[in-house]
Amino acid sequence: MTALLFLFFVLQSCVGARPTVQIPDYIVVADGQPNIGGKNLHAFIFENNVKAPYQIEQFLAKKYNTANYFERELWVTMHKDKYKLIVYDNSDFEKYFNSANYSPINEETKSDQYSNTRKFIAISVINAYNEDCLEERSLLRNITVKYLEDLKNEYISQ
Repeated sequence: MTALLFLFFVLQSCVGARPTVQIPDYIVVADGQPNIGGKNLHAFIFENNVKAPYQIEQFLAKKYNTANYFERELWVTMHKDKYKLIVYDNSDFEKYFNSANYSPINEETKSDQYSNTRKFIAISVINAYNEDCLEERSLLRNITVKYLEDLKNEYISQ
């Protein structure tokens, strides 16, 4: 009986659930794409609106009048300065952030589960000098986070 109880506890500890993070609004995380100088970029991550009529790349192309709906890097102007938005596709998101670490708050219906829509969107931002604008010590962090938060809200509300 004791051996059976011991075996039960050993097996139970090996099968434990993996903790995940739910993102109620957004989070900024490190270890994104590599940047010039060897450091990885930080990324602004939020839960995707799976019912949005456009994917984030199409939304950005329409908003900024770019020629390519599939462009994942584009230059924008914030406070008279140029910044590059870098949108992670599904494979890049998995490579750098692993979607298994996050769980969606808004559950999908059965028909939505089989679509090709990603559950989370990650965006990194650099300035014209290749500085990570989302790094904790960056003087541009507050401006950049506010800009991305407004962009996220505009995209989610479409």
